[in-house]
Amino acid sequence: MKKYKKHVRAANMLLQALSGLKKERLRQIQKKMEEFSFKCSEIDKNSHSFNAAVNRGWYLAANKITSRVGRNLNDFSHHLDQFKNFIATDDIKLPTLGDIVAGMLQIEQEYGEIKFDLEAKTISVITDSIALEDISFGAFEIRLFINEIKKLHSESPYKIIALEPNPAGSDDEVTHPHVSHEKLCEGDGFIPIRKAIGQGRLCDLFTIIIQILQTYNPDSPYVALSEWEGTSCYDCGYTVAGDDCYYCENCERDYCSQCSTYCQICDTTICLGCSYECPDCKKPVCRHCTAVCKECDEMLCTDCINEEGLCQSCEEKRKDQNNEEQKEESTEANSGAAVLSDSMGETIVHA
Repeated sequence: MKKYKKHVRAANMLLQALSGLKKERLRQIQKKMEEFSFKCSEIDKNSHSFNAAVNRGWYLAANKITSRVGRNLNDFSHHLDQFKNFIATDDIKLPTLGDIVAGMLQIEQEYGEIKFDLEAKTISVITDSIALEDISFGAFEIRLFINEIKKLHSESPYKIIALEPNPAGSDDEVTHPHVSHEKLCEGDGFIPIRKAIGQGRLCDLFTIIIQILQTYNPDSPYVALSEWEGTSCYDCGYTVAGDDCYYCENCERDYCSQCSTYCQICDTTICLGCSYECPDCKKPVCRHCTAVCKECDEMLCTDCINEEGLCQSCEEKRKDQNNEEQKEESTEANSGAAVLSDSMGETIVHA
């Protein structure tokens, strides 16, 4: 019996959790009853208001109440169907301690060793390596959290943990086409999984989950197998193959061909967000291949800035200014020469 000591202790924990789940279901029934009772009270209020409106001849008000009741009836019918379906579901029949232990032993026969963490209150099974359409995803650990079983009606009390991760190229959190952030997209397995947990049928639970992991549904993957090896463009999100992926050396992210370009001066690959179009030559360049004109402070590519640090426009302005200054100097020089010539030609007359 010592050999199965952990089995028995884990089974006891599971049995207590299932008992708590049964109590939680009764609370849910109570909540549904209260919701149903509130809807009934609304009908009673509308009835009194309608009667008063008719007796006082407030026919417009009576018509508005009639319309409101018609709308509420659809809502009431929905709540009634929900209440009936919840009440009609099979009540949780608690298994015996022996049934749970037997299920654990069956798991070990079919899937190998079952792992117990009595401190963390978890039960785990490790799958064989899983491959779908020649893509290997490695083995997974299916970890059931006993303390989370009480939340079965709102959350999944287990995780799917990749032990040899081969995540999708576009999302590291997707470790299987139907597993994201360690949560399984259960699909048609939603109800069978919950019934298996609620009834303590552990072997059925792990079997259903493993079957889902071994099956690919092309209609509802987090990432399709055809896009698994690709990389998601950081800008538009489009998944591209490795050969069509461009790495921006400035922001250090991956982009598709439509969202990337290259610097036409140094040939560095850059995304559109990190590129800069020179206002003069219109060439896309990286930030390292830009400079600011010393005169107008406009940023241009280094090809459009001369050795003196000027853009073409400022360079031409400076040339024009220099030419004007030279003309003025030439004019002043010519005027001075003319005056000197005139003064040299004059005759000095003595009184």
